[in-house]
Amino acid sequence: MTAAEDLVRRPADDPARRFADLVRLHGLQTKLIDRGQERHLLEEGVTRFLLSLNEARGIMRAVAESNDYSFESEISRRAQQILTRNAGRRGMISRKQFTNVTQVLRDFSESTITEVEARRQVKRIMLENGWRPKRAGLLRTRGWFKKIEV
Repeated sequence: MTAAEDLVRRPADDPARRFADLVRLHGLQTKLIDRGQERHLLEEGVTRFLLSLNEARGIMRAVAESNDYSFESEISRRAQQILTRNAGRRGMISRKQFTNVTQVLRDFSESTITEVEARRQVKRIMLENGWRPKRAGLLRTRGWFKKIEV
């Protein structure tokens, strides 16, 4: 029996089941739960439903797994791992590597993240880690990177 099936078999007034329903509601509109929503849901689970942090996180993950929801924090972590490998010792990311990571980010989110938002997130990850873009194009500039709004 999976964790999601276990939640379904609990009584309707059980706090864990009510919290699982709340998580399902947050994922109905888009199947992506951003960092703010994730934090809000965890706060609700701990304060309103009196669950421990680990219980709330476990229920959230179980519901997400059974309903194919994605977490922005998990997707960003995966993208950061790929960028870490691409950056190497010099800390430089080429335009092609950047584009590939944005596509991977969209694939992980099952295209719930737009191309523009994916580019913003990858740029944000690069800036947070101190990685720089490689020069590209005919004039060998970093203009391609500067054009992306954060």
